[in-house]
Amino acid sequence: MKESILFDEFWSHPNKLLENHIKNMISPDDDELGKQVKLYHDIAKLKNNFQIYIRDTSNDKLDKNHSLLSAYFFLLNSKFDEIPTLFGFLAIVSHHGDVVNLMTLAREANKFFKNQKELEQWDEVAGAAKNIKIYSGLSTKKDEFLDRAEKLRQYLVLSQYRHKFTYEDFINFKSLYSNLIYNDKFEAIFSMPKQQSKDIPIDVLESDIQNLPPNKKRDAFRNFVLNNFDKECKLFTLTAPTGYGKTLTALNFALKFNKPRIIYALPFTSIIDQTYDIVAKIYKNSDILVSKAHHKTTIGEENLTQEDRYSKIKFLMESFSGEINVTTLYQLIFALFGNKNKDNVKFNQLKNSVVIIDEAQAIPYNFRKDFILLCEIISQRLGTIFIFMSATMPVIKSENFKEISNLDYFSKQDRYVIKWLDIGGEDELLEKICEAASDKNTLVVVNTIKKAQELFTKLRDKFSCFCLNGYMYDDHKRATIEAVRCAVNKSKVDPLASKILLISTQSIEAGVDLDFDIGFREVSPISSIIQTAGRVNRHFGATRGELYVFPEISKFTNLIYGDLYKVSGTILSDLKQKEVRESEILEISNLYFQKISNQLENLHVKSEIEKLEFENINQKIEEIMNDNYKQTIIIEPKENFIKDFEAKIFEIKNSPNEKFTIKDLFKNHIRKLSKFSINVTLKDMNKLMPNLKQINGLKDMFYLPFGSSYFYSAEYGLKKDTNLDITDEVFD
Repeated sequence: MKESILFDEFWSHPNKLLENHIKNMISPDDDELGKQVKLYHDIAKLKNNFQIYIRDTSNDKLDKNHSLLSAYFFLLNSKFDEIPTLFGFLAIVSHHGDVVNLMTLAREANKFFKNQKELEQWDEVAGAAKNIKIYSGLSTKKDEFLDRAEKLRQYLVLSQYRHKFTYEDFINFKSLYSNLIYNDKFEAIFSMPKQQSKDIPIDVLESDIQNLPPNKKRDAFRNFVLNNFDKECKLFTLTAPTGYGKTLTALNFALKFNKPRIIYALPFTSIIDQTYDIVAKIYKNSDILVSKAHHKTTIGEENLTQEDRYSKIKFLMESFSGEINVTTLYQLIFALFGNKNKDNVKFNQLKNSVVIIDEAQAIPYNFRKDFILLCEIISQRLGTIFIFMSATMPVIKSENFKEISNLDYFSKQDRYVIKWLDIGGEDELLEKICEAASDKNTLVVVNTIKKAQELFTKLRDKFSCFCLNGYMYDDHKRATIEAVRCAVNKSKVDPLASKILLISTQSIEAGVDLDFDIGFREVSPISSIIQTAGRVNRHFGATRGELYVFPEISKFTNLIYGDLYKVSGTILSDLKQKEVRESEILEISNLYFQKISNQLENLHVKSEIEKLEFENINQKIEEIMNDNYKQTIIIEPKENFIKDFEAKIFEIKNSPNEKFTIKDLFKNHIRKLSKFSINVTLKDMNKLMPNLKQINGLKDMFYLPFGSSYFYSAEYGLKKDTNLDITDEVFD
């Protein structure tokens, strides 16, 4: 028998007793399964190799893996039925990695249930555990473990024929797993039990709202919503026309639940920054943490000098651990569906939170039903409040949701009218645009970047003209939006100020607070047309605005919008016969989403859920969310930027810091590039390749050097060569 005799105390992390780590992780709120999983998840750290390693972490060659052997001790000591035991086993096995499909445990039994390499360390762990109080009464019989493991494997094999798992089972596993990994990381970084969150002061927000300029419609809307507060309900929709101030109203409503945390999800990074700035400004003098989490967020240089401070901020920011967390819909979707460790750390923080989903129509219709079903289960199981918000709300076929806005607001709106513009071709369209832009602030939205850039180059010399599209990096998009906003506002107070013309792709659609007198929209799905209309006379001017929908000029509209465009067919036919007033928008939006619901929506991952195929679920969602036909390139923003960036990479890689700290600093440094990144089609990437350079120290990352003005302009982004074949046109 090979027992551990080298140590008189056992560490889980440098200078930290394993027993203290475990005790700090276990919470009074944990159920018995949660407690047992936490108790056993690191027991195999008692083995000699790990104890040698943790006293000198530069010794990288030692076998420090401990997850699987820890899961073996959990399995042997489990008093639970088969399914909770399987869930606990899989959670411990996966606590330093991602979650595999459940059946992989049975298919690869020699790896998971009877791994000889792991079993060689059994006696070391069993011997050391005798001296640790929290493991008193531990069963350590290896033969009994092997017997139990084989029975569990057989149960799992048979269950694929006898048993279908449910969406509830999926959430139950994620709750267990995420509770383990969140608390494991939290304790490792902070060395204390997780603290109660601070109360978010509602009076700070309300006094800020009181100081806003009076606006009868917005004030009446807010009062109506707040009077609809119902603490017994957990699922809400807030459907209201654009320009009603939904953001602050929803936040005010959310705070009335007195929950420890708010998670505010939006579809685009550009509007996340805008919303974060508003909320952070309101709470700047209070001690609550307003956090922003998306793939481009970096941590300030002032926090990089102290290793522990950096780790703490990084963890809080990336795990929805602020009191108010502003994030992307993308991050929320993967917190719900994902099998990755980093996504499930976020899932844990959904518990007992209020989640606001702004622009709810942006949830892809392919898995919208699954998304809503998971929200319903999470609200019941984890006490989470969900508020879905939009001017164009998708159909939610559930009686558990309560509408908190007054839908009569729509029938009283008269800010704009939508008309079909019957034109013979692009030249006639240009005439109409020029006629409008001569004395009105004008918005033109087309379906492709190429077309937006073409129109911009044709019209830029005739008007005060701007362009907005997905081939511009974020700083330039933001600068354009701000310049347009200032010019529009100036023209409202100064009759001599020139009117502006903005030519955009659908980048303009959701959440961008700009207000035009007149708009032109290339034919597209109904929801996109309504979103564009929301930028026309947005701020309730005296003169009714007009949005003209014109026939396709970009080509490939079918390819770009697919099924959504087909569903819009009959509604568009009606528009050609008769103009639509804003007061009729709700009816048209509902008709459109009803058609989508009936024709296109189903439970997208149902068959994978029934087998708990965690990897496959993640993959199916990734296929919808990630555009596999695009490649990221960096636009160098100033001279020597990349040279300095490469020097910093070299400095980080060769610093004396801990290996994990170097990895974190490296990731944070790379994120600084993302502000200057754009996603281009592979075809455009190949055309550009002779002019791109590789970034030293980063595999397969290319950049366009500063000064390449023929290819990139701050005014309209990366140039789409007019001779390019546009069958794979980018349209965001």
